[in-house]
Amino acid sequence: MRNTKHKLFKDKRLRHLHDELNIIGVVRNHFLAVCMRYYRRYGKGVSYRKMSFHLTKLKKLEKYQHWNIPYAWALQNMLKRLAQSFREMKTLGRGHPQFKPCKKHKGMTFDSTQAPLEKVLDKQKHKRNHPTYKIRLNGRWYRFALHRRIEGEITQVQVTRDALGDVYITLTEDYSEVKYEPKTGKAEGFDFGIKDFLTGSDGERYGSPMFYTQNADKLAKAQKAHSRKVKGSHNRERERKNVARIHKKTANQRADHHWKLAIDLCRQFDILFFEDLNLNGMKHLWGKHVSDLAFGEFLEKLKHQARKRIRSVLKINRWSPTSKCCSVCQHKNEILTLAVRQWQCPKCHTHLDRDQNAAMNILKEGIASFGLGVVRPIVLFNQIVGVTVEANSPLLNSTNASA
Repeated sequence: MRNTKHKLFKDKRLRHLHDELNIIGVVRNHFLAVCMRYYRRYGKGVSYRKMSFHLTKLKKLEKYQHWNIPYAWALQNMLKRLAQSFREMKTLGRGHPQFKPCKKHKGMTFDSTQAPLEKVLDKQKHKRNHPTYKIRLNGRWYRFALHRRIEGEITQVQVTRDALGDVYITLTEDYSEVKYEPKTGKAEGFDFGIKDFLTGSDGERYGSPMFYTQNADKLAKAQKAHSRKVKGSHNRERERKNVARIHKKTANQRADHHWKLAIDLCRQFDILFFEDLNLNGMKHLWGKHVSDLAFGEFLEKLKHQARKRIRSVLKINRWSPTSKCCSVCQHKNEILTLAVRQWQCPKCHTHLDRDQNAAMNILKEGIASFGLGVVRPIVLFNQIVGVTVEANSPLLNSTNASA
């Protein structure tokens, strides 16, 4: 499956999509209240079949005639997701879905047969780099620029909106995108940090601009201007969009950095090892810095690029003492504190950098845990400068055979 996201052109008829999304938000809140009342009484959520039958009866009443405006399939899909959320309350231990204003409801879904695509003969083609297409949603045509070619059969179309009022469509294609690239025969361990985003076992450091920190002054200024406006006024709505615009820019900058770094790492290494971190616990200790780096989001993007380029992203156990153990002699330094960034092993007297030593241990633990061979550190001039893999290692043999 492949998802591609496209922005709809600004048009007055977009107000119809906003109205339909608002109605779906109202319907969702109505059935969420019904499910919560049913859950408190019987200990389980209402099934999708019962909610669908109840929705059909309500839509026939005069009071709820406006519920017939959105496409029926989109409403049914919303009920399926709501029923699934209540089933996951017990299976996955999640909390119940939350009520939210109808204007904050973000999306609705269409089947591929309900949202046909057509190419538009664009008179302003010389001004755009991509061909213009149009899509029919709930009886109206909307235009967008197709910046990714459609490779497979479209199975689903999702309509979403953001806080600025921009509307996007996500096309789900029955297509698996694979980019065959030559094997490098390299494996690398990475240690995640606050000062340096990633530190490799070869000593390479990958920094990350703190995008939220960079835009913090602009955001504070915009939030102050927003708080001074009268509630419900057009000026307050304008300032709200300014705040949302800064948040959107920050998210786009972070995502762009993550994608570029993920592609770069997948081109350099065949196997990448990371530590399974407790990110929620780290947020309690270091707060916004961990959220600003968004390590979890980066891993999801890295896994996507790894699947596309036939690479491996593996995690080791979070309880492995990667920072306190010497990567040369495996001596464990029990008195090592978080403030110590450089230390000398009291047993083998090797000068160690905390982050690189942790990355080396992550690499060794990952190769040992997944049965890929044996890795040994190269020590020159009392410094770790690299690793060697034994000649009979399955890692080396598999990468050489496939290169």
